Amino acid sequence: DEPVEGSVEITEEHYQELLVGQSAGLLIAESQKGYPILAIYEPSIEEIRAQKLNELSLYDSSEEVNQFCIDNTHGWWNKATRVGLMNSIAIERASGRSETNIWLGDTLFVLPVGKAIDMLQQLELYALTCFDTTQRHTKAIQQLETKDEIETYDFRTSYPGKLSFSG
Repeated sequence: DEPVEGSVEITEEHYQELLVGQSAGLLIAESQKGYPILAIYEPSIEEIRAQKLNELSLYDSSEEVNQFCIDNTHGWWNKATRVGLMNSIAIERASGRSETNIWLGDTLFVLPVGKAIDMLQQLELYALTCFDTTQRHTKAIQQLETKDEIETYDFRTSYPGKLSFSG
């Protein structure tokens, strides 16, 4: 092989060390003297910020936030389900029904209409507070100025306690 202009010659042993290091997750970088060396990858502040925002998004959509219980049965209803239930129960109430059937996972709960509406209103307020909390954390993370501040920021704070209802 012909040497490439500006390249440096290294031993086969050093070449193998570089490959082993690269396989272990290290980067092959250039020393100040132009020789290939192994280096630890240092993510940029924007990469660290993106990772923290991704972690926040995962937390926001997890059971740590999106969960409530009725008589020790745990689950979650997304916004469309909550709105649909509220509309259906309002129709039941308008037609004179006093009870409604609500499913949480595979468990049926027969509830008084007023209690079901109250429960859905509390859930909607809980979801709204969680959304607001997530948005505040997002803004805070976007405004942090150092890698260390971003890495140590704890977004698991300020969320409301999970709701628990009796059937």
